[in-house]
Amino acid sequence: MKISHEFVQFRGIMQSEVQMQTISIPRRGGGAIKSWADILGVSTNVCIILFFYLFEAFYVMPQFLGLFGQLVHFLVTTWIVYNILENLRLCATTLSTVDSLPPEMQQPMKGEEHLWHFCKICQRNVPPRSWHCNTCDACILKRDHHCNFVGNCVGHNNQRYFIWFSFYAAIGSGVALFDNFMLAHKYGVGFFDLVTANLIIFNAYMNPGRQDLVIFYRIVIVLAVNIFAVLFPAILFCTQVATVRKNSVMHDYSDRTYDLGFGSNLALILGSRRLWTCLAPTIKSPLPHNGTRWKSKRAV
Repeated sequence: MKISHEFVQFRGIMQSEVQMQTISIPRRGGGAIKSWADILGVSTNVCIILFFYLFEAFYVMPQFLGLFGQLVHFLVTTWIVYNILENLRLCATTLSTVDSLPPEMQQPMKGEEHLWHFCKICQRNVPPRSWHCNTCDACILKRDHHCNFVGNCVGHNNQRYFIWFSFYAAIGSGVALFDNFMLAHKYGVGFFDLVTANLIIFNAYMNPGRQDLVIFYRIVIVLAVNIFAVLFPAILFCTQVATVRKNSVMHDYSDRTYDLGFGSNLALILGSRRLWTCLAPTIKSPLPHNGTRWKSKRAV
């Protein structure tokens, strides 16, 4: 008799809910980021975050706000930066590899063998939605993509942290961009000066004393980097929202095979506390299963 995807996988989900009560999410120690692209991406990420945090707090805001206003701005931006860096750290150190599962969970349950597939690189059967990452050199549970800016694969166990990392990175960069546009306005630098920067620099060189070239050059660079720092994580966050809505992955975001409805999809990715996890990365929000069994709309 043929076995329904829904029946078999729902049974697995219910059993894994109990197992996840005692299984902690695996994390890796320091020095695990081996790719030079990962090292460069994470380092650049952290440097840009800290630069804008310190630049706004100790250079820009003192020019516009009093002590109380600076204190409020400092507290708000500190909370944002904490969420960025801690979500980044947890995303980078949380493993979603098949090898991170307990040994007894690395084999399909009886009746579920047809749901698993063979990885030619690992030379083993892996759970549904698991795919091999050449950078990590491992099969990743519900692999979304490998992100050099967090130095890890985004998968079943750490997608929550990646979502809120990209969200807070976009919000924090947006706050910094607003502050920096105020600074640019103060020194007479407009948005379109970013496009005509070379011409302005040439005119300043040909007519010395008419414009402070050093200040102009610094503001233009800061604004250009800041705009990129807003757009890039904002695009990542919007992409993640699209995948959550369909419970799909980045390389095949139109697939709705595992779409159980937006609320259920949120619980599968963010855990039992769903959107409350946006308040802090340390909020405990257990996932409903360990990433090996997925309830599907399809039946075999």
